[in-house]
Amino acid sequence: MATRDPSRKNRLATPVFVFEDYVDYLKAWYGYAKRFRMTQSAFIERAGVGTQAYFSDILARRKKLAVKHINGFVTALELTGDAVDFFRLLVLKEHSKKGAEKEKVLKQLALLRERHLSTLITDGNAEYFSCWKYSVVREFIVSRGYVASLWEIKRAFLHFTMSIGEVRETVNKLIQWKMVEADSRTGGFRPAAGAATITYSGMPHAVVNDVKRLFIESSVHAMETLPRDQRHITMAIRGMSRENYKRFCRKIDELRAEFLTTEERAGASDYVYGITIQLFPVMSLSSDEMSDGEGRNGDPLQDNQTENR
Repeated sequence: MATRDPSRKNRLATPVFVFEDYVDYLKAWYGYAKRFRMTQSAFIERAGVGTQAYFSDILARRKKLAVKHINGFVTALELTGDAVDFFRLLVLKEHSKKGAEKEKVLKQLALLRERHLSTLITDGNAEYFSCWKYSVVREFIVSRGYVASLWEIKRAFLHFTMSIGEVRETVNKLIQWKMVEADSRTGGFRPAAGAATITYSGMPHAVVNDVKRLFIESSVHAMETLPRDQRHITMAIRGMSRENYKRFCRKIDELRAEFLTTEERAGASDYVYGITIQLFPVMSLSSDEMSDGEGRNGDPLQDNQTENR
């Protein structure tokens, strides 16, 4: 059976059209690719531009991505079609002067974003939902009622981690989106007064796919590290009719709604919990969809080999 090349990174599922800033996209893309052994040196080699230090400087916002290096980065990111144009425009936006030049770039970005993500909520919510860190950090601050420092947030993670710089950027975004308020007197942070509860239900799958993947990975870590009385993770497999499938979907929706509306006063919560419920088919019992068990040319492994490349 063919095996996957371990040096080939899996693609970040979150589309570039979600992002307002090319550095945020690069951080999200590289942060995911690192899980599959992608290094900064390997990325720069694929891009054919600059040095590892150059890539680090861009991620840290010490330098801007040079216009002449856009094509190399597009190659390394494996972008195609409108995604190429969108990434290029994000870079040009940072190089454009104020006025007509920048306005033209912003209009082109808006058109491409609308074309590909027309169902997205505006005012930053698309980016909010595209990465797990925003909702998790926001809920932590809301549940505590008041957080004294960024280090308090960093130390609270159980199954994944963030650098103090990432925590700072996340909180700054939440402040920008008016979901969190900075306390200028104490230096701490509070939930913004009157901020609405928003959920993932209206987001396209492509936007939230990476969030779902990370929480699935976290559930595995929870099973390996937490005692049974501190986590409830279970699974089951059985055949059922379409009618029963729809009935269970309704029950899942009711449970999710109850989970979201359960009230806890600030400071009363013990943890920030994540709930992931999945109900999907794994085999077909329809004779129309069943194969004879053989791949092309009569090789029973042929199809599996194709799927696992």
